[in-house]
Parts: sequence; structure tokens; C-alpha cells
Amino acid sequence: MSPLRRSRTTARPSVVITEGAQGIRDAQGIRDAQGIRELTATVADGAEGPATLPDDGSGLSVGSFLASLSAAEAAGLARSAELRYFSRGDVLFSEGDEGNEVVVIHSGRVKVCGKRAGREVIFSVLDPGSVLGELSAVDGSPRSATVIALEPTEVAVISVEDFREYLLTYPRVSSELLRLVAERLRQASFRQLEFGTTQTLTRLCGTLMELSDRYGQSVGANVEVTIPLSQQELAELSGMSREALVKGLHQLRSLGWLSVDDRTIVLHDATAIRRRARLG
Repeated sequence: MSPLRRSRTTARPSVVITEGAQGIRDAQGIRDAQGIRELTATVADGAEGPATLPDDGSGLSVGSFLASLSAAEAAGLARSAELRYFSRGDVLFSEGDEGNEVVVIHSGRVKVCGKRAGREVIFSVLDPGSVLGELSAVDGSPRSATVIALEPTEVAVISVEDFREYLLTYPRVSSELLRLVAERLRQASFRQLEFGTTQTLTRLCGTLMELSDRYGQSVGANVEVTIPLSQQELAELSGMSREALVKGLHQLRSLGWLSVDDRTIVLHDATAIRRRARLG
């Protein structure tokens, strides 16, 4: 049984979303069956030295790559990994770069984005435990998107050669990787259909509910979501312009479903917003 503990989030009827917050700072890492291995860490200024992966997997995203590994599989991955640290706004890699490394997020969050039709689009926001660059490891193609840190982020980096050897040593992990690739393909297909057939208000409601379900923290009668997304990034995640986002928030406020106070959005009727997201 894997020693990694899985975090759980549940939807709540009332939500508070705060922009620009630092986010959860729980330590995450790869658990070794005998303890925590010491790895080489590359910090922001380029200095190198010993680093110990924290003995805590409580912040890993449920169903993520790292959360799916057994103790032995996690230890095997740790043996080939190098730790790197990125500040908010740092680029982990860019679209078109050579895919020489596979990246696993230990702590922090990143956005996967690109430019389409001259406009910045956020394809997804990835949490601790997520794997990046796995497609390049499989087919050797260049990076298909740009990945940027949304907050201070620590990752494990494994060369493609070492990762392929790792998959041969632990064949069950290949099945987990295939599951994750299929899940992302399904999500991408759904978003493509949604963006092509639904109104911007519907997409905004869907994004608000997705963020609530993933990051909701109960605070009294509300649920608080602290994610480091600016209003512009929220618009890009919803597949809309910033002007359309402002208009959409105004519409929801006029219906009494939410209120806006500086950088905080309070959803007063999450049920109605969820229903609007599903109606299309």
C-alpha cells in the first residue's frame, strides 16, 4: 500500500475565491520505503547542494501521478531525480523546446498555456503530484505547451533516458501514466467542445465551480479558495477576454449569485452557478 496520503476536497454551497494569494504551503515530496533520500537540489540562483525531500505527501492532488505510486516506485523515481526550485512567473519550459526531461511537481502550482489565434490561453492548472513532459518522453517530440510557475514551486526533474529506464523497471507505472494521458486527452476534448459550443458566461460558471471543487476550504459558512490566479489568468483559463470576464462577473452579481469585494469573490448561490455551467 502506498505511504502517500491523499488530500480530499469537496464542493460546498458557498465559496470565497481570493486572487493572488500564495496558496497552500504544505510540503510535498516522494516517500522512500526506508526513509527520505537525499537528492541534489538546484535552487533559483543556480547553486547546488544536498536537499532532503520532506516526509509528507498530504498535499498531493488526488489521482495524480505521484500519489498513485507505491513506496518502492516512489523510491525508484527519487533515485534518478534532481530537485529544482522556481519562483512565481518562472518558465519551467516553453512550447517548442526539446523534450529532454520529465518533471514531477512536489509543491506549488503551475499553469500550462500557449498562444492560439494571437491570444494567451491557459489549458490547465496543475497541482502537486502532477507529471509534465511525459508525452515527449514517449514520442520524442518538442514541448507542446509552455509551463509557468503560479507560485513558488519545487519539482523533481528526470532525464528522458532515466525515465524510460524507470518505466521498464516498474512496468505498473506505465499503466498509471497511460491512465493520466487518457484523462488529459478526455479533458482537452471536453474543453474544445465547450469552448466551441457554449456561451462565455457558461464557461465562467464552469471555471468557478472547477476551482471550488479542487481547492475549496471551509471557512465558516463559506468555502475559501486561495489560488494564485490574477483576473487576467482567470479569463484565460475560462477561454474569454478580460473584458468578457468582467462583464460575466457583473451579470452573476446582478443575479445575486455572487458579490465582488476587491480581490475576493463570494459565491452566494453555488447551486445556481453549477446549474448554469451544466445547462450550457
